[in-house]
Amino acid sequence: MDDLTRELIYQWRGRAKNLSTKGLEDDYIFFFIYYLCLDAWITNESGKSNEKEKKKWLIENGGELKSAFIENRFDKSDLVKLKTFSPILNMGPGHSGKVELTDIENFRDVVNFIYQIRCNLFHGSKDPGSGRNKDIVSFASSFLKKWIESAQTKDLIS
Repeated sequence: MDDLTRELIYQWRGRAKNLSTKGLEDDYIFFFIYYLCLDAWITNESGKSNEKEKKKWLIENGGELKSAFIENRFDKSDLVKLKTFSPILNMGPGHSGKVELTDIENFRDVVNFIYQIRCNLFHGSKDPGSGRNKDIVSFASSFLKKWIESAQTKDLIS
């Protein structure tokens, strides 16, 4: 990853930490921040701009992000909790079907599940007042935070 993207991710993580320190906890905002970090990272490393191509790159190559996941360098308890909400509907306009998380160690399944949460928030009709939606976003946000922090810590050392 180039230095500019590394610094931007570091700054966004800092903003999330600052909000949390001030007691401004909003799982939806945190999800957006950490997905923004993930997207910046995979856009930079993959050289792709299309969402499906970036997701394909992450699953097939993944760089330090995939390594952090495969090497279990962070606590995946949030994935255990997310799995209890599986399957989730594809709520995007003109889409249907479900995405399942059946194996929290299956990188492809996890990426697809997190990506579907993102799509449902960005393009769907997620109700922020729904307890189920809040729980899904909360666990997904916490997972993204731990994943990105573990990968970026290793990236900074390299």
